[in-house]
Formats: sequence, C-alpha cells, structure tokens
Amino acid sequence: MAKQQETLSSVHNALRILRVFTYENPEMGISELSAHLGLAKSTVFRLLRTLSEDHLVEKNKKSQKYHLGLAALELGFAVYHEMELRKVSLPLLERLTKSLRKVVHMGVYDNGEVVYICKLTPDDHLGTITQIGRRVPFHCTSVGKVLLAHQSESEISRLLRNRLTAHTNKTITDPDRLRSCMADVHKKGYAVSHDELKAGVSSVSVPVINDNGEVIAAISAAGSTAHFYDSQIQRYIRELKTCSRIITERLGMQG
Repeated sequence: MAKQQETLSSVHNALRILRVFTYENPEMGISELSAHLGLAKSTVFRLLRTLSEDHLVEKNKKSQKYHLGLAALELGFAVYHEMELRKVSLPLLERLTKSLRKVVHMGVYDNGEVVYICKLTPDDHLGTITQIGRRVPFHCTSVGKVLLAHQSESEISRLLRNRLTAHTNKTITDPDRLRSCMADVHKKGYAVSHDELKAGVSSVSVPVINDNGEVIAAISAAGSTAHFYDSQIQRYIRELKTCSRIITERLGMQG
C-alpha cells in the first residue's frame, strides 16, 4: 500500500509540474519549480528526468531551464482536435438522430478500443449500455469494426493475437473470420453489428474522414435488431454517409 501511495504521489507531482508551464511562464528551472510547488529539488529533478524521457518536457541547453516538449504538444492537439470534432459534429448528429430515430454514436480509436465521444438518443429510444467516455471492444461494435478496418496491418495483427471476448452468442471471436470481416468493411465503407455486444441491439457505422483522407472517427446508428432489415440498413448507411461527408467538409473549413 505504501508503495502504491508513493507511485500515485509521484504521478500527481509530475502532473503538477506539467501544469506549471503556461503561455506567460513557458520555461522554469529546477529551483523555481521547487519553490513554486513546495517540492525538494531532488524530487523535481527526478520527475523532470522521467518526463524528459517521454518528451513531455525538454531542457533548453542555453538557459538550463525546462519547457513543455513535443509530446505535450501532441497531447494538446489531440484534445483540441477532439473538441473541434465534437463541436462540428454535434448539430449534424442531432439532426441525424431525429431523422433516423435511432441512438447515434461517434467514436474514436484508442489502442484497440473504441471511446464514444458523442451519444444522442431519440425520445423513444431503446435502452443501450453505452455512454460518453466509455470504452467498448472493437470486435463486436460497428464503430469498432470501421475504426479497426482502417488501422495498419501490424495493428490489426497485434489485436487479433489476443483472446477476443464473447459478449453474446453472435460475437465474432475467431481471428480469421474477423480479419475477413475487416477486409469487407474496408471495401464496402461501412460495418454492421447484429446482437454482438448486446442481444437485441444492432448498429451500422461509417467512417469520418479528415481532409487528408485519414479516418479519424466513426459514426453509427443503433437500435432494436428488428428495425435492422436490409432496406432500412441501406437507408441508415445513406444518411450516415451524408452526415459524415458534411462533417469532413466542415472540418476542412475549420482547418
């Protein structure tokens, strides 16, 4: 327990160091950080060394002071991008929800999982087990299938080496079958999931592409499996693709 508390304390203090750097104070030395945070110089030095190894801070060789590194910039851009994506997408997803009368999700890929950053529900929606910020598996959701299908071959292979959990009797857990499914999703430009994460719930998803042609998210419509017959699925796909295209156009204008 003591070791765990020490680790948590170190993480907390490392985050405190990162938050000290601002536009007004972009650089600080060990003594300044020590005084500002009330930490021993040896502790500050040790934490800065760890942060430097991960490029979260860098040392100015001339001033001998530290400033935020490129990794911190990457994290900032990731947050900014996600905020812009939500800002641009939300009114379009609201319109889509009203049109389809289905639960609409937007998800992003993060290390083999899907993170939902938007969820909108019609007034009479079927209860789902998803929520904003929740992580769900890639192999049994339509959003996850779309996002994985656009990852590198090495990333797909890495994930398919792991044991895939069956959430229902419809969940695809065979790696070869799932790989074939990924190829089909990539070719068709959409993915469908029938009763794979929760019995009685189906979804269809399409990718969201930035103006560089990169898949940055996926949007889906989810609801009762009884409503996901062929003609309805094709309608959902058409409206999802239209929404996705407009998101791409508006992101390009924002850029």
